[in-house]
This record gives sequence, C-alpha cells and structure tokens, in this order.
Amino acid sequence: MNYFTADTHFSDDRIRRFSFRPHKNVKKMNKKIVKNWNKCVKNDDFVYHLGDFGNYDIIKSLKGKVILIEGNYEVNDRTKQNKTFETFKKELIEKGFYDVVNESGIEILFPNISSESIFLTHKPIDCKKKKFNLFGHIHGHSRIKDFGINVGVDCFNYNLVTEENIVFLKNAIDNKVFDENVFCSKNDLKK
Repeated sequence: MNYFTADTHFSDDRIRRFSFRPHKNVKKMNKKIVKNWNKCVKNDDFVYHLGDFGNYDIIKSLKGKVILIEGNYEVNDRTKQNKTFETFKKELIEKGFYDVVNESGIEILFPNISSESIFLTHKPIDCKKKKFNLFGHIHGHSRIKDFGINVGVDCFNYNLVTEENIVFLKNAIDNKVFDENVFCSKNDLKK
C-alpha cells in the first residue's frame, strides 16, 4: 500500500501557530500525527512524504518505508549545514528514511491510481503541466487544483492520504465534477 503526506513540520511551533493547528503544543501535535500515521501504515507500506518533514528524529517513531522528497525546509537545512545532497541523503537514510529524493521531484507510476505516471514534488509551482501532480507546501490553503492534489496534513485532518483518496479526487478533477468556481482565479472574475 502507498500513502502520501507533506508538511508535517514535526516539532515546529512556528508552523503549529501559523497554520492554526488545533494542538496546544508541538508535543501534542507530534503525538496526533504519529498516532494517525501508525494507525493505518504497516511496516511494509510506502509513505511518500512530499517535503517539510520537521524533526528528523521522529522517523524512528513512524511505521512504513518513508520516501522523503525534499521540501524548502530540507533544502534550507542542507544549505545551512553546507552539505551536498548525497551527504544529506545518506544521513537521513541512516536516521531511518527509506530513500530521499531531491527537490526536483519524481515521476512514478501507481497502477492503483492511474495508468499514467504521477509527478510528486513539494511546491505546486514546480508541478508538471502535462501530468497529474501531488504536492504540498501550501498547507491548508488549497486542497485541490486542476492539475493535482495537495497531500499536506493540514488538508486531511492530520492523516495520511490514501490511494483511494487520490483516486476519488483525481476522478472528480478529470470528470470536471469541480467547476470553474473551484479553480477560478482573479482574472476569471466577471466584475
């Protein structure tokens, strides 16, 4: 089974406050996300984390094979520590991550979701025009776009996103269940 998430920001009180997360402190926030994660994930499942993980030591508390796609926070951590991507990746794998992908993202075929590959990246602005995309970065500000789904924890009540969730929302996007009111921009307004 495959699961998806982004923007957990484990142990980050600034994000807890600015994202209006309903947890009294980061300890409670971490506990809630870890509990939700471990309730559904088995040790052999894959979890694609699309960036901004937070406290990397939390990986030891999580079930599954976690593939981390670098978000802006990982890139900032790597840059501050003056490390190459390969060195940073090696250190995170030693901590318990299954794999780490650089910020440019990755294209993967998930047969349970689509017959075409899906692009996974952190920022929606880095998504591919001709692909269906999964992304994070924007927290709870938008769950869907006409080109993909925000899998961040703020959009899914601090739960991981399942393949079934992706299929449901992807079908709604592909079949135009969501109309122009969902995807409109300021330039589309009539007045």
